[in-house]
Amino acid sequence: MNLAKHPYYEKMLQKDRMIPFFKGNRLICFFTFYITDDETKYINSDAWEVLEDNPNGKICYISQLFTNKVYADRKLSYEVWHRFKKYIKSSFPTVEIISWRRWNKESETVKTYRKRIR
Repeated sequence: MNLAKHPYYEKMLQKDRMIPFFKGNRLICFFTFYITDDETKYINSDAWEVLEDNPNGKICYISQLFTNKVYADRKLSYEVWHRFKKYIKSSFPTVEIISWRRWNKESETVKTYRKRIR
């Protein structure tokens, strides 16, 4: 699938709610996200629906994270996380928390995470 041609990603790019990360000229991952005061509507929505958000909200909800799945690039995760937090704080100064959901293989449930950022 050509991600750049998918309507969801095109709209998220237009809304400035998609951020890519590169190593040299290689795309290693990208995030799509919303800024909100309540992430419930994003959690319960269709993953491919582009919703309105509140650029002055206190929560950054990570909607999607895609990586290149290159084993050697796993070491970049801390650097990418740091760069993502820095981008969010500089672009959306009211954000205090980053929230995301992840499938837990062991418990076979979806777990929600929340991380306070400074």
